[in-house]
Amino acid sequence: MSNTAISPAAMHAVLRQLPLMSGRIVDDTRHEKVLSYMRLFLASPDAIDRLSEWDVVGVLGECLQQSSDHRVSAVAVRFLGDCIAVPEAGQSVWRSLASEPQDRGSLKWIVENVDSQHALLRFSCLYFVRMVAVGGYIEESTQGGDVSSLLEQLDYKRYIMRRLLDSSSYFVVEEACRLLGVLVYRHERLDPVLCELVQALVDRPFALQSTGRKLAVLSTVSTLYCGTTERRQVHCLGLRVLPLDKLALYLVDSDRLIRDRALDVLENTLRLTDDPGCGPAVRHILTTLTGEHGDGVAVGTKVRAVTALRIMAAVVKEVPSNKRLADADSCIRGSSSVFIDIATALLCIAHDLETESSPINVDPDDELQLFLHSLIDPAVAPSRPGATADAGSGGSAQGIKNAMLIEAARIVREYCRIGFDSDTVLVLSQLLEHKKVQANAQLLQLVLDAAVRALRFARHSTDLGITHLLELPAIISNFAIRAPGLKTLFELAHEVIEGKDSYDDELFKKFCVALFRSIRERLVDVEWEARDTALEFISTIVRDQGWARALCLVCPFEGDARNSLIIDAIQALDDPEEYVRASGAQALTVIVDKAQNDQDTVWAIIGHTRLNRDGLASLLNDSEAFVKRAALDLVYMIGWTVTFSSSRIYYDESYEWLHCLSYSKLYHIADDPDFEVRVRCANLLALLLNCWLLHVDHGDSDVGVLENLQPGTLLIDMCRDSSRYVRRVCLDRLSDMKQGLDSHFSKHPNEEEAAVDDTVAKVAGEDNSISNSSSMSKRQQMTGHDQKALFYQKLCAIDFARLKDSLTAEHLYQEALDTQVERELMDESEAPNKGNNILDCY
Repeated sequence: MSNTAISPAAMHAVLRQLPLMSGRIVDDTRHEKVLSYMRLFLASPDAIDRLSEWDVVGVLGECLQQSSDHRVSAVAVRFLGDCIAVPEAGQSVWRSLASEPQDRGSLKWIVENVDSQHALLRFSCLYFVRMVAVGGYIEESTQGGDVSSLLEQLDYKRYIMRRLLDSSSYFVVEEACRLLGVLVYRHERLDPVLCELVQALVDRPFALQSTGRKLAVLSTVSTLYCGTTERRQVHCLGLRVLPLDKLALYLVDSDRLIRDRALDVLENTLRLTDDPGCGPAVRHILTTLTGEHGDGVAVGTKVRAVTALRIMAAVVKEVPSNKRLADADSCIRGSSSVFIDIATALLCIAHDLETESSPINVDPDDELQLFLHSLIDPAVAPSRPGATADAGSGGSAQGIKNAMLIEAARIVREYCRIGFDSDTVLVLSQLLEHKKVQANAQLLQLVLDAAVRALRFARHSTDLGITHLLELPAIISNFAIRAPGLKTLFELAHEVIEGKDSYDDELFKKFCVALFRSIRERLVDVEWEARDTALEFISTIVRDQGWARALCLVCPFEGDARNSLIIDAIQALDDPEEYVRASGAQALTVIVDKAQNDQDTVWAIIGHTRLNRDGLASLLNDSEAFVKRAALDLVYMIGWTVTFSSSRIYYDESYEWLHCLSYSKLYHIADDPDFEVRVRCANLLALLLNCWLLHVDHGDSDVGVLENLQPGTLLIDMCRDSSRYVRRVCLDRLSDMKQGLDSHFSKHPNEEEAAVDDTVAKVAGEDNSISNSSSMSKRQQMTGHDQKALFYQKLCAIDFARLKDSLTAEHLYQEALDTQVERELMDESEAPNKGNNILDCY
């Protein structure tokens, strides 16, 4: 979808044709796309004035007929609501609606169809009413004051109740809750009618509530619980009609859908509320889960255990942002360590993992602690053989066990964000090595996240230092951890290296050596994604931290560049996976770039046999475009280092990079289908041309090689490339060269101009009388000054102004916006830019 404002002409065409949209269209998303397209127009400053001018109410009213397609009617109703809700502009649309005749009109149609058999129409009518309320017109009378307000016409109390109990569509129920949230607090006070409605909804005995009613109750109280500071009374209303501790009834419901929805409500409330009674209420809920349920709804012990564990995970997660949960009477104070120990022990027992952790000190008077502690008793542990599902669990014994382990891991993960425990980190490291954990992808990810959070917490703690971070390289060496988890671990390693100055030098060196060995292990991983991730980490470290800081990792053994990650990156150039080859070339490019002052390191790369002329040529001949891009970057960086680096004196004899190129190769690369390859080719040609300009005056031996490549001719030809990005590079490079030569030839303009003309005439005469090879030989016999003059003449012949004009980005959707879309829009077609595919939103 384009963010560009829609032109009035295109919008008017779509609006006129909306009532004619075919009812035979099968794809319902087409209507939603048209609505999204129309909504874009409302972003323009004069949108409402235009809509009034076009009589939008009358046009959309044509969509609200008995015979209209309900999908078209739904689009019209929602767009009317959007128009009314536009600040300081929707009043004119509302007045047009309110002044329509009483016996017909859009408002009458909407009121008559709020209980439509189509859920989409019921949803759209709710949306319209909410937008009217947001605009502030919900209590205004219609038909010039002769008829009651829209609220009274709807009998809004019964209307909202019906929609809250609409079991056929979750979206309708949610929209009804949003409408309730807008209407319940108006004129800085609570609406007594809606307060009565909410009370009536909740008051029915829990045992008599249907599944639909339970979902309605939970959705409603979720809306009320999350009342903002400005609407504090709404929050208080929610707590009054359904105190937070009463959620325990829904949390142990036999229907898993109800339990999950109740848990979602509780988690959202913990995140958003600052009520002082929140902590004790959660404590009461957790305590309730430890005993028998009193309302005749029985759920198994393990189901209650899973629920309790999930609540604890939510509580621990929200402690940093909700200090009420850490108050004296809350469920966290004095108990957090016990819960973490229990969760950790549960993970260990389930996986037969022996640890040397100290025994858990459970408060004998705390029913919740006793209940959760019973889970790690071998007699009732979820891993015991022959376990069966509890009554009302809704799942197998294995499923319940897995859910308990997942929630236990989630508790540990959230705790590790706010605390650090050496024993816990040790257990997590052992769990990561356990085959049963590795076989469960979700559990493995949770345990890994917990370990990373614990180590990150340790990194920020001055007391813990880097000692515990030595576990990080060991975790990286775990081959069960795939690329996404490996990337997270490397991010933490990046943070450690970035904070080098805050650590002891010896410990930091020990960490780097261990990390170096772990990276080497992952560079031979059977999974190519892991190899690729390790190479990307090398590039990132060198690029972000600079060579001086990255040296301790890339080359941890001083003076031994051959025993370094550089060699591994070079070997990656022969990897069977193209992504790894590209990442290897990128890593070498970054190292050459950042290690300019380290001659030994740069020579270890440039002088390696794999990067001789044949090796670089094979890399440039790769079949994959992204490998070619990386290869061109590498050749460019080597060439720049050899030619222009302050350390180039050490590499003057190394021109392998130049001999890997030929005119034919450059010609084909300049015509590559991938425009990014051509962009890099233009940069390389510019480098070759600058090398030629640098050496041509001195008659160096490599001048002939450079002239045979003809970089100037190819670069000028690329000014006609189809991609404006390529043309931009050519323009910038040639402009810079022309400016440099302008200053050179401007010292003696008359003499230089004559010299240029003589040189051009001389070469032109030779070209007409001798062969091309002979002409090339004659050019080589010309002085460096004459050759520069000839090239300068070619630059002066380029129309740079015209080339610059060709770089203006065309409007990506101009063709679609300029096309007549009136009737063509509604035709079914699979062809691009035809029929239903004519709008930019398709």
